[in-house]
Amino acid sequence: MADLKGMTVNERLFALKAFDAFDKAIKSNDIKLAIKILGQCGLTYSSAIETINSIPNEPERYGY
Repeated sequence: MADLKGMTVNERLFALKAFDAFDKAIKSNDIKLAIKILGQCGLTYSSAIETINSIPNEPERYGY
């Protein structure tokens, strides 16, 4: 597994080849899967929830 420390969430998703799966989970509103993927990226549950909840507030920032 890649050393994820110091990487942004997007960099972690890219390094783990999970970017497409996360994108699909967000677009299909599969929050459980999105949390699982972010957990694999090293985020805590609360950080994953915070990240997911921030996407609808600034969708263009996140590419949605």
